[in-house]
Amino acid sequence: MRNWVLITGCSTGIGRALVPLCRASGWGVVATARRVETLADLPPGEDLRVLPLDVTEAASIAAAVTACEDLSLKALVNNAGYGQVGPLELLRPEELRAQFETNVIGLHQVTNAFLPLLRREPGARILQVASMLGRLSIPLAGPYNASKHAVVALAESLRLEIGEEVAVVLVEPGAIRTEFRETLTKAWGDLPERARGTRYEAILARYLAVRKHQSERFAMDAGRCAGKILKALVAERPPRRVVIGRDAFWVGKVKALLPAAWWEAILRRAYGLKRP
Repeated sequence: MRNWVLITGCSTGIGRALVPLCRASGWGVVATARRVETLADLPPGEDLRVLPLDVTEAASIAAAVTACEDLSLKALVNNAGYGQVGPLELLRPEELRAQFETNVIGLHQVTNAFLPLLRREPGARILQVASMLGRLSIPLAGPYNASKHAVVALAESLRLEIGEEVAVVLVEPGAIRTEFRETLTKAWGDLPERARGTRYEAILARYLAVRKHQSERFAMDAGRCAGKILKALVAERPPRRVVIGRDAFWVGKVKALLPAAWWEAILRRAYGLKRP
């Protein structure tokens, strides 16, 4: 019997890169995305199922569970998510709510829905993809920071509750190389218009430049990140926490060592957040 893994958010990035790696390692993969047409170019095979899955819709989740009932589902990778950015004082409540609906509530709903199938398989595991921003925060990414802090808390609590039946692995990547400007501006929506004429107009322009520089200098390729996740997926004794990327490792160390006032001053300077 082939072991199967269900991966959310396979349209791009880490989720897409993980699909062929898992298949090459002998896993069957249930590749999911909110828009299933984005998965049309995945090579077909007996080791692949492609399903639509919107993690914010209960009916979509239930349909995916039903479609997997005949499989030996041994792993779940909760990868779906996006980053809502912008200064908190310009953030609309519905934007914060949408961020949590996908990154936190959606992850929780999918986990609970598939847990009965996972419990059938000895050695089953759940991989919750958080971020290095689940342990620290940067300016202008408050909604995303908050959602990933919540994912860390949920994963650690879930491990205490069910970890002796189903392993819970917390995955904390650093920056991943993506289509930076396209992704960021989609999440922004009309934020630049709201910022026009405020102190944040110039700050947001600088934010684009800083994040682009960081992405080019420090970001890891999605395929390399997926390879690290695969190691946790196949490990005989799955790790509790997987920190991926030099930036994720060293930034956490530096924050722990520096006085808080120094750390905050460094971030304010980096992002152009001078006193008005």
